[in-house]
Amino acid sequence: MATARELKNKIRSVANTKKITRTMEMISTAKAVVCKKRIEATQPYGDKLAEILRDLGGAGGRSESGSFPLLRIPEQVHREALFIVSANRGLCGGYNSNVLKMAENFTVQRNSEGVEIDSYVVGKKGITRFKYRGKETAASYTCFEDRPTFEEAEEVISPVMASFEKGEIDGLTVIFTHYESASRQKPVIRKLLPISADDSEGSSSSRREFILEPSPELILGRLLPLSLKMQFFQALVEAAACEQIARRIAMKNATDNAEEMSKTYTQIYNRTRQGAITQEILEVIGGAEAMA
Repeated sequence: MATARELKNKIRSVANTKKITRTMEMISTAKAVVCKKRIEATQPYGDKLAEILRDLGGAGGRSESGSFPLLRIPEQVHREALFIVSANRGLCGGYNSNVLKMAENFTVQRNSEGVEIDSYVVGKKGITRFKYRGKETAASYTCFEDRPTFEEAEEVISPVMASFEKGEIDGLTVIFTHYESASRQKPVIRKLLPISADDSEGSSSSRREFILEPSPELILGRLLPLSLKMQFFQALVEAAACEQIARRIAMKNATDNAEEMSKTYTQIYNRTRQGAITQEILEVIGGAEAMA
C-alpha cells in the first residue's frame, strides 16, 4: 500500500496534469470556433461555384468537354492519386487513426482492382504512420496548420491536377474528416477527378437560360480548376475544424478522468492518514497503560 507521502505526490501530479488538459481544452474550444466560422464563410462560395458549373454544363460546356482535360473520363483506371489529410499533432482521440485506417482500406481495395495508388500525405501523424509501416509516399506536407490558406491548397493540388491533364494519373481522391455539425464529424472519401457528368451538368428541370459573355467554354475553362482547388481547400478547412473538436473532446475526457483520479487518491490519502493517526493514538494509550 502506498504511503501518505507517495499519495500526496500522486495527487499533486494529477492536479498538474489536470491544469494542462484543461488549458488545452480551452485552447481547442477557441480554435474550433474560429475554424467553424471559416467553414461557414467558405461554404456559400463553394456551393455557388458548383451551381454555376452545373448551369454552364447545361449551357453547352459539356458538349465541348474534349477541349477540357479536367473533364477527361478514362476508359480504364490504372493509377490514382490519393490525398490523406491527417494532423500535425496528436492528443485528439481517434481523429488520425480513423482517417489512416480508411485510407489503408481504400488502398487495399483499389490495389485488388488493379489500380496503383500514389499517396500524398498531409500531416506529421500520417507521415509517421507511413514510415512506421515502411510504405512510400508520392509526397508529404506539413505546412497546413489550424488555418490553411487557399494559396497553400492551390500550391499542393495544382501539380496533381496537371498530372491528370497529361494522362499520368486517372483519378484524384481525398480522404479527410468531414464536418457535419459541432457534434458529428466522420472520415469520408471524396472523389475529385474524374468529374462525373452529374457534377457539371444541370438537370433539365433546373436548367436556366443565361446570356454569357464570354463563351460558356471559356468560363468553364477558368472555373473548372478553381472548383477543384476550392473543394480541396474546403476539405482542409473542415479537417482543421474536426481536429480541434476531437482534441477538445479528448482533453475534456482527460480532465474529467484527472478529476476522478484526484478524488480517489484524496480519499485513499485521507484514509491512510486517519489510519496513521489512529495507530499513533493507540500506541500512546498502550504506552500509558503499560506505565500505570
